[in-house]
Amino acid sequence: MNEMANLNLITTAEDKAEKFFDKFFPSRRIQKILLVTPPDADGSIFRFDTALRKRYTNYPPYGLLLIARVLEKIGIEVRVCNLNLEILKKCRSSNFKHSFDFDAIWQTKLTEQLSSFCPDFVGVTCMFTMTHNSFKKVVELTASKGFPVAVGGVHVTNDLSNILNDVAGITIAFRREGELAIQALVKAVNREGPITSLGQVTLIDGREKIEFNSECLPTENDINIEPAYHLIDIGEYSKQGTIGAFYCFKPKNAKFATVLSNRGCRAQCSFCSVRNFNGKGVRQRSILSVVDEIESLQEHYDISHFMWLDDDLLKDHARSINLFNEMVRRNLSITWDATNGVIASSCTEEVISAASDSGCIAINIGMESGNREILKSVRKPGTVETFLAAADVLRKYEKIHSSVFLMIGFPGETMAMIMDTIEVAKSMDLDWYRCSQLQPLPNTPIFDAMLAQGLIKNTTNHDIRFNGGAYGKQTEIEQGYRLASSNFIEAFAFM
Repeated sequence: MNEMANLNLITTAEDKAEKFFDKFFPSRRIQKILLVTPPDADGSIFRFDTALRKRYTNYPPYGLLLIARVLEKIGIEVRVCNLNLEILKKCRSSNFKHSFDFDAIWQTKLTEQLSSFCPDFVGVTCMFTMTHNSFKKVVELTASKGFPVAVGGVHVTNDLSNILNDVAGITIAFRREGELAIQALVKAVNREGPITSLGQVTLIDGREKIEFNSECLPTENDINIEPAYHLIDIGEYSKQGTIGAFYCFKPKNAKFATVLSNRGCRAQCSFCSVRNFNGKGVRQRSILSVVDEIESLQEHYDISHFMWLDDDLLKDHARSINLFNEMVRRNLSITWDATNGVIASSCTEEVISAASDSGCIAINIGMESGNREILKSVRKPGTVETFLAAADVLRKYEKIHSSVFLMIGFPGETMAMIMDTIEVAKSMDLDWYRCSQLQPLPNTPIFDAMLAQGLIKNTTNHDIRFNGGAYGKQTEIEQGYRLASSNFIEAFAFM
């Protein structure tokens, strides 16, 4: 009986999807897709002077370029429109702060792209909660022009229900990594593939939501591809903003890029959303695929430095060493950093030696806390001894700038526990320490626990600001744009 009910449910979903495709894609032919990155934040918190000093981050749209590559392989014409880059370019080419119109810049650029390219649908990505407001405006403007809009990215994956309630005009929502999911959808619309292959996607028609929840995560073989760099001017990104935390160690005109060698993370930190998006474990690209990409960036795009996007770069020690050795073997005159951080237990003498030889100039270690109780409660894959041992290794390599991520504000954390973190950091004696306040992200274990305990409130307006970074609250306080609260509790509020 249950099996029959499940079969009827599947059939109903397939029938609804066919009608959905007939309605939104009446020609049943997708040939052109525009992929859009919104401005990192909206105009209300954008600072002209900060952009002029080139202090806003400006990452190439790596995920969209991977999707573009997959779509091109099945004959789809793709364009990539990065509105964050457009804002920064316009700012740095203008000396007129008071006439700078943030919204008019991205709206004009997006409207031009929609008009000239006339895509069959538009994909809009959103990485951070901080980007929600600008993401919302981009989606709603696109939908108002009559184009079907698909959304995806980490923020969409983490908080899809609230996003669908808050953002008008969304037609399709992808969850998690999108290459295979969007390919399956295009094939289904074009009647070149079965609707049963749909996964990780929600089709939205008014109040009706048609869910296809099958997993469509790319396998290790699927991820051995190079992003479609030919669709962007990658050298322009580091010219207009920053990539990674260590740009100051390179010449002013050096061209930066990003590279992803594996996906996922072995850790299960309760404050992290990596597993929500990438799933459990780590999937690794082939070493040849990764180094081919690095070599191509150097030879064809004049890139001299890159930042690893990996969340667990050194997961496999033998692979890491072989990867770095292959870079040395090809005599690549290129440097790199691990701004996203590495797990301390992987910072062995052999691994760090190979990293140094291959061009490593900077590494962040994700420690967060030096208190044993906090480390255990947040399921951090490391002990105080692990962090101290990693520091012992890194101090031997003077050309590697070693930095440590610290975090305060964990539930139940006392001042004595914070002092433990400070003491361990001092004992590590590395070059720099980056201290931030806990930012509980939706759909993470720590968010759910804090919500249940009444420590935070669930938000539907997404008016959440990170405390660190160029757009953070602390930066605004330091620059005089925001006053620190006179109320002690409010000053340390999470949201």
